[in-house]
Amino acid sequence: MSPRHRRCVVLRGSADATRAAALARVAALEDARVLWVGEPATRFVSVREHGVRALVGRAFDVVVLDLHAGLDADVLGLACGMIWGGGTLVLRLPPEGEIPSARDEELIVAPHTATDVAHRFWARFERVLATTTARDDEATIGVAPHEVSGDAEQRRVIDVLGAAFAGGAPALAVLLADRGRGKSSALGLAIRDAIARSPAQRVAVSAASRDATAEIFRFALGAPDAVREGAVRFVTPRALAHDGEPFDVIVVDEAAQLPVPLLQRITRAHPHARIAFSSTCRGYEGTGRGFVLRFLEWARSEPRPMVELDLVRPIRWGEDDPLERFVEHALALDAEPAAIDEIDEHALEHAVVDRARLARDEVLLGELFGLLVHAHYRTTPGDLHRMLDAPNLAVHALLHRGHVVAASVIAHEGALAPELCDRLARGRGRIRGHALPDTLISHAGFAEAGALRMVRSVRIAVHPSLRRRGLARRLVEHVHATYSPDLFGTMFGATPELLRFRRELGYELVRVGASRGSRTGEPAAVMVRPASDRGAALVASMRIELARNLPRQLALLDADGEVGLEPELERALRADLPTPPPLDEDARRAIVARYVAGPQPFDAVALAVTSYVEDHADAIRALDARMRALVESRVRSAHGWERVAADAGYPTVAAAMRALRPAIRALFDHVERS
Repeated sequence: MSPRHRRCVVLRGSADATRAAALARVAALEDARVLWVGEPATRFVSVREHGVRALVGRAFDVVVLDLHAGLDADVLGLACGMIWGGGTLVLRLPPEGEIPSARDEELIVAPHTATDVAHRFWARFERVLATTTARDDEATIGVAPHEVSGDAEQRRVIDVLGAAFAGGAPALAVLLADRGRGKSSALGLAIRDAIARSPAQRVAVSAASRDATAEIFRFALGAPDAVREGAVRFVTPRALAHDGEPFDVIVVDEAAQLPVPLLQRITRAHPHARIAFSSTCRGYEGTGRGFVLRFLEWARSEPRPMVELDLVRPIRWGEDDPLERFVEHALALDAEPAAIDEIDEHALEHAVVDRARLARDEVLLGELFGLLVHAHYRTTPGDLHRMLDAPNLAVHALLHRGHVVAASVIAHEGALAPELCDRLARGRGRIRGHALPDTLISHAGFAEAGALRMVRSVRIAVHPSLRRRGLARRLVEHVHATYSPDLFGTMFGATPELLRFRRELGYELVRVGASRGSRTGEPAAVMVRPASDRGAALVASMRIELARNLPRQLALLDADGEVGLEPELERALRADLPTPPPLDEDARRAIVARYVAGPQPFDAVALAVTSYVEDHADAIRALDARMRALVESRVRSAHGWERVAADAGYPTVAAAMRALRPAIRALFDHVERS
């Protein structure tokens, strides 16, 4: 094992015993060199599992991870990326053969109970752990060397980017790398080289958050934090897209975390600039392949010349690192689709995949999960856990001579008790694992929807070499033929192509989300396919309400977005909607009363609430100043939330959003008392 390779130390026993053993093994290390994940806290840097993400960007000699309650797959992936070369991951585990069950509650979906939750994910993790070459339980845990070793590959990327930045011609560059490959440092060094060649250049560095750019500034300027002024400075993505300030060079790090339409707007807003976009293409926070699949394809069609770069070798730890191999295999981050370019359509077969077999068959798992990783930017290691163990999920596949060419994960939802549906409709709780009935009750306002039996498409993916061959259609039709619910449904970031695909399979749009996806920039679409008379009646009612509210809702979405909705998408969302009958006064009052007392978002009832407010505009004077400003700005003027917050004097958009319902409630109560 190389001195820059990282290792894994496993400590087994009771929680108290492994805590004591871990403390003894790291006792000689300074506080800041150890990240302790679990309770209770220690003298080291100590966080609970949910606090690990906030430390991304920091690195430690040792990470101690408590798995006595079970394994959070996403946290393990995060932890692996935070350990220096030569460092150690310490896993605190229960005795061999004992299966932790404290996390089972996260997978329980009514009417299932804890006894229905499987432990295939844990069993597979134990098998991988038992055979990994990263494991050395007797290793001395000491200080890691903290060496960063650039090589010819990184130097080549720096040279190419530096030359592009210093050149006068407009250009695009895309840099893709896995975690730990020195992507941010390469961007910073390229900026430094470009400034050395052309000191007068104006350089903007951007990302989803200013903190995320600290590494770039450290290598570009030697500054420990992002700089807000000067020739090289941090600029928000929104400012780059809208403010019109010219820059010679623009660098956008972790571009996959930004909406694709926003990236396109930035590109078009700076036609003469040299622009570099970078993304982690495989990692714990989601794969980044949505960026690869969508933005990169668009960028290739742009008139500016584009160079595509990647970094394969790690710089913070040694190449062929055993700990990285172990974690990637345990979490199936190394999963890849089958090596297939062509198929004989007569050799295709459908299968409902046995999940016990899936957990044991590494080839089958790799091919199937590899498709999901490639097709969906949101796929994370935690999805592997749910896919294998959640009692309400099932996995379907289209196989070609035993190899997976298309895959779908579905969820059985609905059939909820009337009392629960009523509580959800009144905002008295939420329900885990029933995403489709929850949104139809809580957001669309149809309490009766919860009683219906539903099959929801959670994920669907087709082999990248075999797309547009009808395989997705065949797989969905297989799902339709397998079950007999009241409704088939799906929820996704709306695009004209996906809306068209689902419509051709009998699905109808029944809801558009109140906000846009943080990475896609697209509003969420809810589409359903009725499969019973009860389902058909419900869909007809939901379509009328959608048709009534959608024009106002789209105007609000447009006002809220960093970029406007594409006209083609607006047309696709409006397509084939029925003409709603006029809303009478009693029905309007009932909708407003439901809104002020329940969980529905304003967008879902915008027409009724706006009409009610306009008819009782005199009552606005009875509100306090902030409430008046809130109602005037959002309801009557349909301004975007950022302006609404400013108009009404709220410190954040979230605060203004929370205040709208109480403001409408106050107005409603005043009118009702009058």
